[in-house]
Amino acid sequence: MASKCCSKQIMFAGLIFFLYKAGESMLDATIRPYIIQAVCRDRYRDNVTICYDTSMQSQGQQEDIQSAASNYLIYYRILVNVPAILLGLVWGAWSDHHGRKLPMMIPSLGSVFAVLLYVASLRSIDWTLVLIMCGSAVQGIFGKSSVITMAVNSYVSDITDQDNRTGSLSRLLAMNYFGLFVGSLLSGTLQEYTDLKTTFTVVCFLHAFSVLTTVAFIKDTDPDSSKEKTQESSCKVCTPTGLRESFTVQMKLSKVNSTRVFTTLVFITLMNQTCKVGDQDVTVLFVKKYPLEWPTSWYGYLLSLDYTAMGATLMILTPVLSTYGKVPDTVIVIIGICCKLVRSLWAGFCYETWMVYSSVLIGALGGMIVSAVRSLVSKNVDDSEIGKAFAVLACAETGSKVIGSVVFNYVYGATVHVYAGSAYLMEAGIYMFALAIAVCLYRDLKLSGAYDLLKGNSEEKKGVVEYKD
Repeated sequence: MASKCCSKQIMFAGLIFFLYKAGESMLDATIRPYIIQAVCRDRYRDNVTICYDTSMQSQGQQEDIQSAASNYLIYYRILVNVPAILLGLVWGAWSDHHGRKLPMMIPSLGSVFAVLLYVASLRSIDWTLVLIMCGSAVQGIFGKSSVITMAVNSYVSDITDQDNRTGSLSRLLAMNYFGLFVGSLLSGTLQEYTDLKTTFTVVCFLHAFSVLTTVAFIKDTDPDSSKEKTQESSCKVCTPTGLRESFTVQMKLSKVNSTRVFTTLVFITLMNQTCKVGDQDVTVLFVKKYPLEWPTSWYGYLLSLDYTAMGATLMILTPVLSTYGKVPDTVIVIIGICCKLVRSLWAGFCYETWMVYSSVLIGALGGMIVSAVRSLVSKNVDDSEIGKAFAVLACAETGSKVIGSVVFNYVYGATVHVYAGSAYLMEAGIYMFALAIAVCLYRDLKLSGAYDLLKGNSEEKKGVVEYKD
């Protein structure tokens, strides 16, 4: 009976994550091309028709718009993600004492308020870019994906045992990618057949359903049953000491240096997400220029294919590898990084549409990196501080969005006149470095004899985790 209840709660957590990610993906896939169009309208107010048909733009105009748009994409990333980094840490520590329900709802509410500003930007030519940036800031202030990612992953970790956790977190991440797929597909379809206002309205509905599902179906965990302890922890989180402690987590004792393992996993997450976000920002510019010259809706279709492929991989392949094949989590990470490396090398030399679409299929197995890393972290951290651990991971992911956007947009803007694929080659170099780190981590764990940490089968006895030989 308990198992059935647990399965239902995991299903509802996945549904909430799906709805949020569908709305977020729609917003991202809509706003990024919209920023390019808004920059064009701002720079060429006397001839705005060229902003709706890129074939009318000269090469000089195209490069001018892309250089300016890359800067605004950086501003957008900073405003959306920087506030969410601090809030993710605060909400992570808060949720360890109060539960995960409220952090699941806050980001969706912020997205609804942001959409109102984006809709307002449609009516103003002079204030379009300002209103877009304000909407981005509102999303960031409400925590965006940093907070909800921490909340749902912590919630699933709270209610599952360690032997089944990799599969459960993998399926949760699959719902993430399926949500991104649906959102990207809806964005492309609605922009092609309707308009931006309709697209933004659908985004609002998705986030509203996410909030209602959380309120109606999620049975919150209660880590601290004592009211006094809860009130004391509430005040502590808001103090400088509490904020400092939000950056730290208590590691379980094992035959390996757990703090070093956790730090390594955070670093791998940072590099992977930096490349992922930077790749997306570069691609939205890359496919708009010669020789591809895609219409706006095609970028949404590309994202939908990318997310579908990764979601299918996580839903089917990852549980098979981890649960039935007993493949160590670190090996799954290595496989994912190798696929991302090959994908980035291929993407740098794409000059036809089919080549771009095939590149996302090559990199589909890269989606396994995140689920395997999260599984390793959850098994290597004290159970009472899983929220903090996932908050640190979520903040690393959020911070990497800023780094990836700044670095990749700068490199693309500086090299687009020479070779537009330079940013993809830089991405390949980063993944080669990440691969070396992942191989070293696997070797260290294997030499230490921590086979159960690799496979995810651990037992906690008297507050100490012991690994069977």
